[in-house]
Parts: sequence; structure tokens; C-alpha cells
Amino acid sequence: MRESPFLIYQSFFRTKSCLSVSLTRYAWTQLRYWTFAYFINYKFEILSSPSAIFLDVVAITALIIYVTRVALGYKQTWDRYQLLVNKTLYEKTLASGFGSVHFLLDASEQQQYKEAILAYAILLKDTNGQFLLQVTCHRNVGDDCERFLYDVFKVKVEMPVEEAMNTLVRLGLVTETPIGGRRTRLQVVPCEKAHEILKERWNSLLC
Repeated sequence: MRESPFLIYQSFFRTKSCLSVSLTRYAWTQLRYWTFAYFINYKFEILSSPSAIFLDVVAITALIIYVTRVALGYKQTWDRYQLLVNKTLYEKTLASGFGSVHFLLDASEQQQYKEAILAYAILLKDTNGQFLLQVTCHRNVGDDCERFLYDVFKVKVEMPVEEAMNTLVRLGLVTETPIGGRRTRLQVVPCEKAHEILKERWNSLLC
């Protein structure tokens, strides 16, 4: 019965392990002789037993499939490792001082402009299309904003309306005019004109 080269190699390396010696020139020569003898024997067996070809093809195909699966498994493990490393580096970047400051600045700016938009909408609603409103202080506008948030979202918040009003005045969307005493007249710019003002301001920043 013909022995496969894998059994020959296994027997050779088992002998090497038992003797606890490294491969010498003589051992390599013996291995080459065994391999050469195997292929000569294999050539004659092909002529006498065609079924041996089929068995060898099946064995080689199974070996290729096994090696492919092992290689793909290593590749998937490597990809998962790279993804984990990239995610860790990204989180460390966000957790750094600069990343934290940048995140806080972005969140603060977004909150500031959201408050300004809400205050502008409340002023438009309270003027009833006249675009003029007399108030004692900005706190009155803040109370209306807080009441709106509670009525719509059922959430009680304390809105710092002073910064929102300063933003609207700075952008030219609201005009303040003292009318004596502690009262102030607020003139709200209509939506169409507010759109033109913001568009011109944006274009001026790009120029």
C-alpha cells in the first residue's frame, strides 16, 4: 500500500522530535530521497490504479479548502483587530483635551442658536403680525419660551434668554428701543426680511 508524503513527513519530524536534534545535511538528504522515491512510486501506481488519481484530487481539494478557511479566519480576526484599534484611537482622540474642548464649543454654539431661534419664534407669535412688542424686560420673553416648552414637551427648563436676545440683536433680527421708564419696545424683523439679512451676512463672511 502506498504511503502519502504527509505520513512520511510526519514520521520524519516525529523522529526528529524524539531525538531532539536539529535537521542535519544527512537528514535533509534522506528526506529528499524519500520524496523522490514517493513520486516514482506514485507514477507507477497511476498506471496500475486510476482510482488513486481521484483520491489524490479529493485529498488535495480538501487541503486547499482547509487552508483557505484558515486564511480567511486569520483575515477576519485581523480586520476585527484593526477595527478595534481604530475605534480605540478615535475614542482616545475624543477624550483628549482638545477633543473635549472642541465638543463643548460646538454644543454651546448649537444651544445658543437654538435658544435664539426659539426666542425669535415666540416674539413673532406674540406680536400677532404687528412685529412690535412692548416688554418690561427680556425675562418676559424668557417666561413665554419656558411656558411654550412645557406646553409642547412637558419639560420644565430655565432658559437664559439674555444671550438669545443679544444674539438676535447682533444679527439684526430684533431691534430694541427704550420708551421710557423700564419698558422696552422690541421690533421683530419678518421672516422674509430675516432670511435676506442672514443671507447677506453669510455672503459677507465668504467674501
